Amino acid sequence: MTRSLSPADEEAQANRTYLVGSFTTEERSSAEASLREMARLCKTAGLLVVGQELIRLRAPKPALYLGTGQADRIIAAADDEDARIIVFDQPLTPVQMRNWSRRAQREIYDRHAVILEIFARRARTREAQLQVELARAEYAQSHLAGMWQHLSRQGGGSRLARGEGEKQIEMDRRQLKKRVLSARRALDKVGRQRALRRERREKVRRVALVGYTNAGKSTLLNALANARVRSADQLFATLDPVTRRLTAGPDQTVLLTDTVGFIRNLPPELINAFHSTLEEALEADLLLLVVDAADPEAPLQIRTTLEILHKLGAHQVPRLIILNKTDTCPDTDQAELLLQPSLHRDDQILRVSALTGAGIEELRHRILPPAPEPVPEQIPEPGPEHQPRA
Repeated sequence: MTRSLSPADEEAQANRTYLVGSFTTEERSSAEASLREMARLCKTAGLLVVGQELIRLRAPKPALYLGTGQADRIIAAADDEDARIIVFDQPLTPVQMRNWSRRAQREIYDRHAVILEIFARRARTREAQLQVELARAEYAQSHLAGMWQHLSRQGGGSRLARGEGEKQIEMDRRQLKKRVLSARRALDKVGRQRALRRERREKVRRVALVGYTNAGKSTLLNALANARVRSADQLFATLDPVTRRLTAGPDQTVLLTDTVGFIRNLPPELINAFHSTLEEALEADLLLLVVDAADPEAPLQIRTTLEILHKLGAHQVPRLIILNKTDTCPDTDQAELLLQPSLHRDDQILRVSALTGAGIEELRHRILPPAPEPVPEQIPEPGPEHQPRA
């Protein structure tokens, strides 16, 4: 008699995932780091990685991204691991996604789809949920074209089948268009409300924390402002901007804003959808560009952050590079040296540990406006009645 699986076991079985990475001209070590990051993304999305493979390519193939021999080897490896899902570390075209699905008879996801799933799980506020809805609908729109093409290309198929396929893709296209328009209208309204709130804010100095996901931005905000913003050792723990006030005295106030973290190959749909949220970085007086000093991929992560800031138009905002997590970094001098090729000559780097508090007081001093100069006490001159008599 076969023992039935519990709901938790059934879910774990359904989420068994085989992970595939590839690289062409870049260093193998960089591709390995990307694959490790992809494994973390899968875990965050609720998938169980049971096997993985990194493949060197001369060039991506249009039909399957990989060669047919490589594809069949991966499918066999997924069979051996009883993996129900295959995830690619690279973005796939709609045609590649459809071809893989038909060939492997499994669910197929790429990097963009997994990141979108994580954002959907993390979204808590109405604005974040709308932004994720817009990004997912736009992603589905871009991947719709290849989904039903096999029906119209089957020469031996019935006319009915071809008609149904054309009818279905048209229905899906209309539905997605409605979803996109609805989400955009709602986000426009939320964006106007956000802009109004920004206008009503006091004219105080604004500082935005930006950087790669899990660099410690939320922990740093808590350390600077003695706040209790949720922080966690996980990818994309923060989706909504959180602002806290830091005050040291009269006319010495700054508004600190924590923003959504970046990651390499961030889906363009997400950058577009979260643009209104990321405007907090655009309108800041200073950016704190937070980097994990202990992460060996820190140079690539800071390049990714700078590229996204450039896309947003925030590359001209004054910035201070924050080398965070120095308490877990064995060689901070080397970590700082490795960042230099990606930075400008005039970029300043400050070493801190948000966890232990090292360097936090100096950082506060750097970001707070200078204390106003004391006004000298005016001593009134004596009037005529107090003048000495001759």
